Amino acid sequence: MTHKNKVLTGLKSGKTPDQLAEELEMRKQTISAIIELLVHQGLVKEIDCSSACESCIMGKSCPGSGRGREKVYIVDEDMEV
Repeated sequence: MTHKNKVLTGLKSGKTPDQLAEELEMRKQTISAIIELLVHQGLVKEIDCSSACESCIMGKSCPGSGRGREKVYIVDEDMEV
């Protein structure tokens, strides 16, 4: 499995970029670059965490809820990895 697919799989399971960096033993900058590529390709969408968590589409299922403003990403549920 490629690094891109590993990151995509991790994001789909709700992991944060920091968790992925640790799990995949990669630099955070590398994970961020892969995620930016996935966003550019339309495979991943970044959730805007500038608003209150209560009004977010992720609601209570957000993995970053209550932990500051770490970026949160969602993957289309129908996407095969």
